[in-house]
Amino acid sequence: MLCMKIPVLSGHQPALSLLLLLLLYTCIPAQVSGRQLGNKKITLKKKRVTVGYVFLQIEDQTELRFSYFSPLIDKNRKVNVAFDNTPLDDVLAFLLGEINISWTYNDRLISLNEKPGKPVAAVKAPLRDTTYVFSKMLDEAVVIAYGITTPRFNTGNVYAVKAADIDAEPISNPLLVLEGRVPGMSIMQTGGIAGTELKIQIRGKNSLSNGTEPLIIVDGIPYNAKVNGGFGSFIFGVNASAVSYINPGDIESIDVLKDADATAIYGSRGANGVVLITMKKGQKGKTAVRANVSYGAGTIAHPVQLLNTTQYLEMRRGAFKNDGVTPTSVNAPDLLVWDTSRYTNWQKEFIGGTSNITNAQLSVSGGDTIVQYLVSGSYRKETTVFPDDFGSQKWGTHFSISSSSANQRFKTTLTGSFLVDRTILPANDFINSITVSPNAPPAYDAAGKLNYSWVNPYRALLAPVNINVKNLLGNAGMQYEIFPGLHVKANLGYQTLSGHGLSILPIALMAPDQRQGVTGSSSTNRYEATSRIFEPQITYTRGLWKGKLEALIGGTLQQYTEEQEIIKAKGFKDDGQLNDLSFAGTISGTTAHTAYKYMALFGRVGYNWKEKYLLNLSIRRDGSSRYGPRMQYAVFSAIGAGWIFTSEKFARRLSPFMSYGKLRVSYGATGNDQIGDYQFMDRYERVGGTYQGVVGLQPVSLFNADYAWELTRKLELGSELGFLDNRILLSTSYYRYRSTHQLVEYPIADMQGAGTILANLPAVIGNSGWEFLLTMQNIQSRHFVWTTSFNISIARNRLLYYPGRNNNEWPATLVGKSLSEFFVYKMADVDKATGAYRFTDATGNIVSADGFVPRVTPVDLVPKYFGGLMNTFRYKQFQLEVLLQFTRQLGVTDAFDPVYQPGYQVNQYAAAVSNPWKTAGDVSNRQRFTQNGNLRKGYLMAIESNLKYTDASFIRCKNLVFSWQLPEHYLHKIHFRECKFSLQAQNLFTLTPYQGMDPETQSRTAIPPLRILMAGMQLLF
Repeated sequence: MLCMKIPVLSGHQPALSLLLLLLLYTCIPAQVSGRQLGNKKITLKKKRVTVGYVFLQIEDQTELRFSYFSPLIDKNRKVNVAFDNTPLDDVLAFLLGEINISWTYNDRLISLNEKPGKPVAAVKAPLRDTTYVFSKMLDEAVVIAYGITTPRFNTGNVYAVKAADIDAEPISNPLLVLEGRVPGMSIMQTGGIAGTELKIQIRGKNSLSNGTEPLIIVDGIPYNAKVNGGFGSFIFGVNASAVSYINPGDIESIDVLKDADATAIYGSRGANGVVLITMKKGQKGKTAVRANVSYGAGTIAHPVQLLNTTQYLEMRRGAFKNDGVTPTSVNAPDLLVWDTSRYTNWQKEFIGGTSNITNAQLSVSGGDTIVQYLVSGSYRKETTVFPDDFGSQKWGTHFSISSSSANQRFKTTLTGSFLVDRTILPANDFINSITVSPNAPPAYDAAGKLNYSWVNPYRALLAPVNINVKNLLGNAGMQYEIFPGLHVKANLGYQTLSGHGLSILPIALMAPDQRQGVTGSSSTNRYEATSRIFEPQITYTRGLWKGKLEALIGGTLQQYTEEQEIIKAKGFKDDGQLNDLSFAGTISGTTAHTAYKYMALFGRVGYNWKEKYLLNLSIRRDGSSRYGPRMQYAVFSAIGAGWIFTSEKFARRLSPFMSYGKLRVSYGATGNDQIGDYQFMDRYERVGGTYQGVVGLQPVSLFNADYAWELTRKLELGSELGFLDNRILLSTSYYRYRSTHQLVEYPIADMQGAGTILANLPAVIGNSGWEFLLTMQNIQSRHFVWTTSFNISIARNRLLYYPGRNNNEWPATLVGKSLSEFFVYKMADVDKATGAYRFTDATGNIVSADGFVPRVTPVDLVPKYFGGLMNTFRYKQFQLEVLLQFTRQLGVTDAFDPVYQPGYQVNQYAAAVSNPWKTAGDVSNRQRFTQNGNLRKGYLMAIESNLKYTDASFIRCKNLVFSWQLPEHYLHKIHFRECKFSLQAQNLFTLTPYQGMDPETQSRTAIPPLRILMAGMQLLF
C-alpha cells in the first residue's frame, strides 16, 4: 500500500482550516512601500542587439512578461544598450519613447499600447466596454498547468473563457458558459433544476467502463465535478453538480486544456482533459466598488402535445373494445366515475409555472504595487416551475489578498470562497405527473383542501426534501525570488463540500379515513468531501542562445476523503416530530468512508528561440492509493513543438495577406485514474437473510496487486493562421488518441469466490477528429463593429481492439465501431390482421414478437459534429451578442411511456398514438390500443427498436445579450465610472425536428433546460 503522511486538521471543522490559512498568511511579514514595479533594476551592456533580445533579458531579470500586439514593435530593430542597475521605467523609456509607445504594469505583465493620438497601426475593435486591438488576442495571457503563456507562444491546445463571457450568461453553474464555445468539448445538461449534474466530455470517450470526465482544478485544488450519492441523489435520482456551488461571478477565467502537451503534466489524471478555474483576485488601482443586480424568469420553452379529454377517452374506449373487456367503475373510473366532460392541462398545472431568478453581486477591490485586495458577496435565488414555493437560495462570499515586499522578491497570496446553498424540492419531479388522465378530479375540493378521492400528485407538496450544502475553498501561495530568474513557490489548498438532506413521508400523505395505525418516516443523508493539497515548486527563467529558457520542477501531496451517513427512521406518530429522531419507533443507518492519497513529482522545460521555434517537454511521476501494490507508481510525459513560420524571411512574401502563421505538434501519454477507490482489494457484500442469527458475507471482487491506471496516448497536429493584419484568425487541430490498459471484469472460476476480477486488458479505444475555430472582424467603422467567432468539431470514436473474446460476444462485436453504438430491434410494421407490432429478424424475415427476435439494427448516439456561432454587434453605446449552439446527432425520443402502453389509464404524448390500428385491414403506424398485458412484449420491444430513435439535431439560441452603456459625459455628472443596463436571454429558441421537450436532455422524466429572460444593471463606483 502507498503510504503518505499529509498534515490533517482534526475533526470536521472547515472554518478552522481556513482560519489556519489566514493565520499563516498574517504571520508572514510584508514590507509596505510605495516603490513601483518600474523601479526594478536592469543590468545589460550590449551593442547592436535587437529590441526582442532586450525584451527577453528584461523578462529574465524581472520575472515579468511583455504583452503587446506584434505589429506595434519592430523587435528586429538594433539598439546599443548600457544599463547598469537602471530602473525598468528608464529602460522602457529608452526603448519605446521614440516610437510613441506607452506601457503599464498589470500583475506580472508589461502591457504595451499606442499612445493616444498616434496613427492606428492596426484595425481596432471595441469589445464589450473597451477598445483594443483585435489581433491582441494572440498575446493575451492564458492559464496553463502551473503557469501562464500566450496563444502566440503556446505549443499546446488551450481555450480560454474570460470573466466578461461568464458574466454575460444568466447561469448558476459556471461550466455552462463553455457550452457551444469550446471546440471538442461536449456538455449536456441532465435537467433544468438548479444544481443538476452536467455530463462533460473532451474529445470523446476514452474508457470502456470508467469515468471519462475532465479533471477540474480550482485555484490549484482538484475539484470533483459531481457529488456522488448522499444529498446529491435527492435531486430526483441524479447526482448534483459540485461546480454549481461556486459562484460564477467570482471567477476570473476558465481554461480548457486538451492535448498531451497541455495535460501530460497532470499525469494519471489528465487523459480526459483538464479544466482550470481561476478565481478573481485584487488588482492595483484606486478602490473600485462594483454592483451587479439582475432579475428574470424561466419557463419551459417547448411543452409537449398530450391528448385532450376527447382523444384520451377515445383511446381508452378503443382499448376495452380491442380487448373484449367491459369497463367497470373499478378498472375504468375515468370512463364511468369521473366527469367525462372535464379537462385539465396537467402539464401546465405541474410544470407550467415560472421560475423566478434573482441575482446580486457586490465587490470592493483595489490596492497598490505592495498590497492588492478584493472582497465580494453574492446572493442568488432561483425557484422552480413546479407549484408551490420550491427552489434554491445561495449566499456566498469571496476574498483575495495579495502582498509583496518592497523589492518585489517576496510575494504572498491568500484567497478564499464560502457558499451556502439551501434547496427545497418536492419528493417527486412533477414532470412524471403530467400524464395524469385529463379528466381526473380536481386537485383540491371546494373547501380548498387536498382531494384524497384519487391518487393525487399534489400530495408530493406535503413531503418536501430539504437540502443544505456548504462549500469552502481556501488557497495560500508564497513565492520568493532567490535571484533574477530563479523562484521558489509553495501553494497550500483546502476544500470541503458538506451537505445535509432530509426527506420525509408524513402521515398526511394518506387520506384522513386511512390514517388509522399509519406512522410517518424520514431519511437523513449527511455527506462531506474534503481535499487538502500541498505543491512546492521551483521555476527558472533565463535568456539562452538568442532564446528564452523556462524550467519548472515541483511536487504534489494530496489527500481526499468522503464521508457519508444515511439514517432511516420509522414509527413517527405525529408529523410535527419528523425532524426529531428521538420520537422515531425504529432507527437504522449506514455509513461509508472513502480515503484517497496521491503524490507526484513533475517537471517542465520550455524553450523559445528567436520567437520562431518553440519546444516544450513535460513529465510527471505519480503515486496513488487507487492502484495495486505493484503498480502504485507511473510516469507520464509529453513533448510539444511549434514553428512560427511567418517570422521567417521567406514568409515576408505572404504579407500582407497572411500576417501570422504557426504550426504545432504534440505527442505524449496521460492516464485515467477515475477507476474508483479500493477496487484492487478483496471486497465483500452482505448476503440477504441470516444463518443462525448471523449476517453472512459474499465476495464481490478479488485482490489484484497489478491493478493500475488506464493509459491514453495523444497525438495532435495543429495550425494557427492570421490573415489581413490578423482580422481573420483560423485555428485547425487534428487529434488522434489511443487508450489502452482498459479496466474490465475478467471472468474467473466460481470456486475462487467471486465470478470476476477487475484487471487491465490491452483493449484499445481510438478517438480522432478535427476541430476548427474561426474568428473574424467583419466590419469596423467609427461607430459600428461586427465580429464573429465560429467553431465546429467533427469527432470519431472506435473500439479498435478487444482480445480474448469470441467474435459473437460483446464487446468483440463492436470492434471497429463506436463505443456508443449498440443494436436494437428492427421494426417492420403493424400486422394488418391482429394490430400487433412485427419485427425483422437477422435474415430479413418479418416475424411477430412472440418468437425469437434478434437485435439487428445498429444505433450510434455519438454526435456527428457540434459547435457554436457567436456574433457581436456594437453601435456606439449599444451592444448585441448572440451565441448559437448546434449539434448533428441521433437521439432518443421521449414520446413513448416506458411502462404504460397506449390504452392504459395514463395520458399519452400525441406522437405515441398517431395513426393507431383500429380494425382488420388497417395500415397503421402504432399497434392497437390495449388496457391489459396482451401486447406488452411487442410494445416493450418496439420502444427498444429503431422506432425509439430519431433525429435530435438542433440549432439553439444559447445566449443573447443586449446592453447599453451610459455615455461617459453622463457618468461624470453622476460620479460613476461605469453604468450599464442589459437584457439577457438563454435558450431563447431551438430549431429542431425533434418532437419532444428538448433535443439535448432527451428525457421525459427530467425538467428540460429553461428559457430564461433577465434584466440587469451593472455599476462601477
